[in-house]
Amino acid sequence: MKKLDHFCERDSRIEKVYEYAKEKYGEEGRDQHNFEHALRDLYRALIIAETEEDVNYEVLIPSVILHDIGATEDDYRKHEEVGPEIAKRDLPEFGYSEDEIQEIAHCIRTHSGRKKPETLEAKILHDSDRLEKCGIGGVYNFYGAQKELDVPPDEIVDDVEEYLLERSKKRKEEGFYTEKAREICGDGFQQRIEHAKKVLENLEEREDFLVQEEDLWE
Repeated sequence: MKKLDHFCERDSRIEKVYEYAKEKYGEEGRDQHNFEHALRDLYRALIIAETEEDVNYEVLIPSVILHDIGATEDDYRKHEEVGPEIAKRDLPEFGYSEDEIQEIAHCIRTHSGRKKPETLEAKILHDSDRLEKCGIGGVYNFYGAQKELDVPPDEIVDDVEEYLLERSKKRKEEGFYTEKAREICGDGFQQRIEHAKKVLENLEEREDFLVQEEDLWE
């Protein structure tokens, strides 16, 4: 896999976007939608991109780095709408053209799959981000998001069922756009489904995990 040094030598704007995003994510300090998550997705994206032809790295790399940038200025539930607007606002400062910005905005807007990615770069970003949720090791993204949302203990059971179990089933059905992502995932979503079932069963049996202040006071 080619490292970022290689791409920055070809396009110095990438390093500027990298440093900009690192600072912006850092200021917000989220538990899941943060710079470290963006780096994991970027690592995956570069691996996938090597197996595809005619990838526009000048679009792919900034798209992956900025795909969750909307969470730095609003509730992360809105980050797919807010992120493209941030890209349109700030990327001209780094020398990106209107056409490039439109392509990057499309990648950001479609990365979760709620809207269909149309370009190769958008499909690679989508698959890279979906791999974050694949396998038992990927379950920590769920817990990080719960922490961001300050989910109270008595709602955790519902969230385990909806987000870990039901969404894992849905993502397994939807699959990936690239062959490399399918290879990396393997049976990861089935592993996540089985894990979610065990977590749900355990939480339903263990009231001590769901304790709130009112449970300890008259």
